[in-house]
Amino acid sequence: MGNARLTEQLDWAHRSRALDPVQGSGDLQVVELFPEGALLAVIDGLGHGPEAALASRRAADVMRAHAASDPVDIVARCHAALRATRGAALLVLSLSFRDALVMWAGVGNIEGWHMRPTGREALLSRAGVVGYQITSPRLQSAPLTSGDLFVLASDGISVRFSEILTRTGRPEDVAEAIFTRYAGVTDDALVLAARYGDEGGS
Repeated sequence: MGNARLTEQLDWAHRSRALDPVQGSGDLQVVELFPEGALLAVIDGLGHGPEAALASRRAADVMRAHAASDPVDIVARCHAALRATRGAALLVLSLSFRDALVMWAGVGNIEGWHMRPTGREALLSRAGVVGYQITSPRLQSAPLTSGDLFVLASDGISVRFSEILTRTGRPEDVAEAIFTRYAGVTDDALVLAARYGDEGGS
């Protein structure tokens, strides 16, 4: 479990488990601050074990180096960087504090949700495996409102976790509840929860 308040505007937490702790996890989260914004992402290296972990680390390095780029550009850069690996699924979010906007793009089976005052929105991805073959990612966007909650999870977390999602709760409590109830035991598993601004914001 890890969490950090990067700024007064972003609070986040994750919970994860490797199928084999000795071999490392193919599931990684990235939370990277850049001027007037932040990048959030979850990466799931194909399968598990050292080769999956290598693919995820390589994608994470690309994301950190280009955190301020738009998500489609980041996906394209990861696709090029992962060609010599077994590949990965990933979902990338870019939060612009200045423009009050969230943009995202993804490929593969990372589950993502944006919980906001008007309801919830699924952060949909395109089909494929980054580093192998992908459907051209599509840049999507939505308004960013104080108190919005983002939850991203690898496929080691049952998609049923969306059944318990609400906009309330500390990120660490949200991540803990999802992981405790919905993490499987046959794959690496990771859930990332992040809140923009204050929970009571509107």
